[in-house]
This record gives sequence, C-alpha cells and structure tokens, in this order.
Amino acid sequence: MSLSPRRRKALGQHFLVDDNIADRIVAAAEIAEGERILEIGPGRGVLTERLVPLGKLVAVEKDRWLAAVLRQRFGDELELVTGDALEVELPPSDVVVANLPYAISSPLLFRLFDVEWGRAVLMFQEEFARRLAASPGSKAYGRLSVMAQHHVDCRKLFRVSRTAFLPQPRVHSLVVRLERRAPDYEVRDFAIFKRVVATLFQHRRKTVRNALRLEFPADAVEQLPHLQERGEVLTPTQMAGLADLLSG
Repeated sequence: MSLSPRRRKALGQHFLVDDNIADRIVAAAEIAEGERILEIGPGRGVLTERLVPLGKLVAVEKDRWLAAVLRQRFGDELELVTGDALEVELPPSDVVVANLPYAISSPLLFRLFDVEWGRAVLMFQEEFARRLAASPGSKAYGRLSVMAQHHVDCRKLFRVSRTAFLPQPRVHSLVVRLERRAPDYEVRDFAIFKRVVATLFQHRRKTVRNALRLEFPADAVEQLPHLQERGEVLTPTQMAGLADLLSG
C-alpha cells in the first residue's frame, strides 16, 4: 500500500515499516492463545498482520481510507472500528498493542485508563516514554509520571530509530510495557489529588509549602508533612497522602 506524501502529512501519522521492530513489539506483548487484543491506529497494518493469528483482534482506525484497505486485506479475521479512538467506545481487552499517534499520546493514554485491560505494549516518542517511566527526583519526573503510575507499572523495553518509520519523525521512539494494577495507596478525593499533583509540578522549584499555599488554604497546608521538600522529589504515595489530608 502506497500513500502520497500529502496524504501521510494529512493523517499526522508515522507508519512503522521495520518488520524486525514489529516482531519485537508483538513478542513483548506475550499474547496467549485466545486473548482479546486491542490495536489503536493500525495504519498500514504492519502490527495487525502479526496480531490477527494470535487472538480476537479489535482495531480502531480513524481514517476511512485506511480502514477500507484494512477491511479488504483482512476481511472477517479482524473486527474493525472506524472512528476516533478518543471518541468511540473502546472494548475491554486482555492486551493493548499499538504504535499510538504521537500528537495525541497523552489524552489517548488516559482514555485507555478508563477501559478494562491487563497489559499494554505501546510505542511513544522517546521523551514522552521517559517521562512516563521516570522516578521521583529525576529531570523527566512530572505530572505525567505520577498520574500514569497511579494506574500502571511502566517498564521501558527498547528504543526505535526514526528510520523505522515512513515518513520519518524528527525524534526517536521508545517501546514501553504497561502492567495494569491498583495503586498501593487510596485516594479519598481524586480531584484533589490531581490538583495537588498539578500544583506541585507547575511550581516544581518551590517547596511543598510555597507551592500548595498558592492553591489551598494556608492553615490547611501548614498541617502537612514534607513542607520543606520540593514536590518533584515526592512519590505518588506521598502526594496522595497530602491530597487526603487536604480533602479531610
């Protein structure tokens, strides 16, 4: 299947064309016989053709022209949903495998957190993936790290050169494996938790005291632990503890 440069630009996608990388992504998913598989943005079908024989595959493709090509190529072997993955209903699955469109990586990832699945092998821009898996105190650690790690364990698998795509993106990519699990802490009020996390990283060079006083009543803040530390060194568990005290 050949796409004109104008059409590729209009789609805003970088299509994986390296068969070895595709093989490694699918192998990393460790799909057992009969498992339910969800693929988002199958594009040219380089992952799709490897996933079809492994289980019950549902693929979500926004572009109607690509969807028609995929439907013609795979027929009844594939359940194809034509629509925007940010808007259509995503089915529950055992495993998600995808080269996600980079422009919507963050909203699409958090959309996935609202859907039932056990594990995911996903490819992102390298910087985004490193932020996703970052540890407290590191330069890459931020709001994305905390909010994603609230839902999953994230493990970096391997780097992918930009030469593995057509057209080539400007940056390299990174494949990660996410394991769904409940956090080891409870959050009394998730909206407060999100506000705490957002505030601490919006003012990441300030102490916890000085950052949170910009958003919450001073008398409530003064009762908190970690006041002399910077928010960027706190774990998700510690941030959840701050949120629970503020919500109380």
